[in-house]
Amino acid sequence: VRVVAAIALLGLLARLLLLGDRVAHFDEARVAWWTHHFAQTGQFHYRYIIHGPFIQHVDRALFGLLGATDFTSRLPVAVVGGLLPLVALWFRHRLSETEVGALAVLLAANPILLYYSRFMRSTLLVAAFCFVAFAALVRWYDGFGVAYFHAGVVALALGFAAKENAVVYVL
Repeated sequence: VRVVAAIALLGLLARLLLLGDRVAHFDEARVAWWTHHFAQTGQFHYRYIIHGPFIQHVDRALFGLLGATDFTSRLPVAVVGGLLPLVALWFRHRLSETEVGALAVLLAANPILLYYSRFMRSTLLVAAFCFVAFAALVRWYDGFGVAYFHAGVVALALGFAAKENAVVYVL
């Protein structure tokens, strides 16, 4: 558990390091602009082209607390991506200690996951939430209690709130 926690901490640090130093590209900027408008006016309009509404609602709250910056807009995705290795712990009953550690390293240091954890995009969010749902449902199926079923349903709902292609993960 301590090793996986340390791996997750390193993954989180890798995602937060210089997170706001890069200027937002077009796709990030338009979502951030609409989120900033939502924060300023309280008016939210669902736009399928930007997916959501998870990131817009979370960033609206963060913009009020931390200000509307590139760092703040990317923070939720970085945190979710950085904490994802902790899900490896839910597979301890099916995997050896070495395999659990390897899964945690894969989730923390995989270049694709690391790259997309540093963008204000819903792509990583939907993947992470659906993976958490899968892990929780495996725990429930294996007899660890109905709380895991509920956690899986909530995680899947967050996946759909992040991006509509969560249906692909279900299929």
